[in-house]
Amino acid sequence: MKKFLCLALALAATLSAKNLMNNGDLEFGDGGWYVWNNPDDEAKIEQQLAVQGLGVNGSQGAKVTIKKRPKNWWSLQLQAPQFLADSAYYELEFKAKGDGPINAVVQGGKPDWRQKAVASFALGKEWRTYKMKFLADEKGYGLNNVIFQLGYVKGSVYIDDVKVTPAPAVDEKVWYANAEARIDSVRKKSFEVKANPGDTVKVELVRHSFPFGTALALDFGSDSLRAWYEKTANKYFWAGVPENQFKWPDYEPQKGKLRRKEFKQYLDFVEKYGWDFRAHTLVWGIQLYNFDKHWSIQGSCKEVRKNIKERITRDLKEYAGRVVEYDVWNEPFHEPFIFEKCGWDLLDSSFVWAHRADPQARLYINEFNVVALGETERYYELIKGLLDRKVPVSGIGVQCHFNSQKIQPQAIRERLDRLAELGLPIKVTELDMGNWEGPPMEEAEQAARYELFLRSAFSHEAVKGIMLWGFWDSRHWLREGGIIAADGREKPAAKVIYKLWHETWTTRETLVAGKDGVARFRGFPGTYKVTVNGKTETRAFE
Repeated sequence: MKKFLCLALALAATLSAKNLMNNGDLEFGDGGWYVWNNPDDEAKIEQQLAVQGLGVNGSQGAKVTIKKRPKNWWSLQLQAPQFLADSAYYELEFKAKGDGPINAVVQGGKPDWRQKAVASFALGKEWRTYKMKFLADEKGYGLNNVIFQLGYVKGSVYIDDVKVTPAPAVDEKVWYANAEARIDSVRKKSFEVKANPGDTVKVELVRHSFPFGTALALDFGSDSLRAWYEKTANKYFWAGVPENQFKWPDYEPQKGKLRRKEFKQYLDFVEKYGWDFRAHTLVWGIQLYNFDKHWSIQGSCKEVRKNIKERITRDLKEYAGRVVEYDVWNEPFHEPFIFEKCGWDLLDSSFVWAHRADPQARLYINEFNVVALGETERYYELIKGLLDRKVPVSGIGVQCHFNSQKIQPQAIRERLDRLAELGLPIKVTELDMGNWEGPPMEEAEQAARYELFLRSAFSHEAVKGIMLWGFWDSRHWLREGGIIAADGREKPAAKVIYKLWHETWTTRETLVAGKDGVARFRGFPGTYKVTVNGKTETRAFE
């Protein structure tokens, strides 16, 4: 009986680990394998599929050599054979080596080819095994396909032994269910108010120290509209970042022609309302929105390096004390144009120049898809390399543009946990819930997603701030992506957000001072209204 049971368990384990992808090892030729080279953004490549000697240990494998990369990394894709999946969790495993990073993507079928899970890996010269877990949220053949995005750098990529196997379901409810208990543990502190023995003491949180904010767009022709915008922003937020005004092409469209006056609006705004402030961004290598034509990246690498150093040094010296936190480099591995032109050492140098110009400033790196999607490991390795080289990085920025991605608290936790191992504060720098393409997200769904994410992020000890990337539909990069409608109406998401910060996560206590003349309470750090025997004052508790 025992032998039969052991055999049955072994057989069950074997069946559960069965590879759902036929010909993932390319031993049956190139059937099901395909290289897609975007005709509108075509790379110059050489491809070899199912060639003996290109795989692991001399087996058949795939090799794609990129001689001229496309403008967009996603424009060159190696597509693996389709497979049949249920609505369940799976693990993708593959072996690879190469000259640059790749993305492993689980993508849906027609008509929208929706990305469901992404992981980014920095390949090396030797074969390594890479893995990622994903949710196949559609049941059927060819609705949860694996592709490899190869268009990051010139060079060769080798891939072999691609497997898709069932994985244990992720229990998202347990960790999320304990979010409020974690918030109480990691966000609250013990405080004291001195009074006379027996005095009645009332404390009421007015504003959290934890920065919760929004991207701001202050270009208004109407004073009344500007006043409404300011009042509305100040109702929901107490931290800000300029959406565009500090980006180099906006701040200095022509060499030496600085838009100081326009940027000063933002400094005046946050000082008027007592907000926290961060500046976004000193350098961004994107080649869209006419950034490719900006004077700063034209000419030789010597000139580009000089331009970047002068920009960073000048602005951090000028705004020292008024701006205390910067995104130094935005989207380094998704927008690598400057590095490809002039070398990755510029990333290190930019942080060094910034630290020398203002040693007190907090210096962040900023990237997307590292929490909203699974490109965490590559970001981890990039930042770890900076820290190992003693580059003065102060914090980790994680953009959270979720698009149509499901909010998975457990996945968010795992990605934040991994980045937290680096020992730096993490800030959610760009948060929104809305669809990039297609119809706008349903308002009830948007509200539910915000609540799910905010409870998850605020309960994670490593997260030191959260910023929405805009709040009003008429000043938002996503169509109807704000929490306030174009006509000024509060959407359900706005009500959820206000309730969380002002009703759920607040502190209001009525106390009596003890015999030692001290009233003790446990609350959220921040600014409080303190009333002792009818006399009220404002006081900070940190």
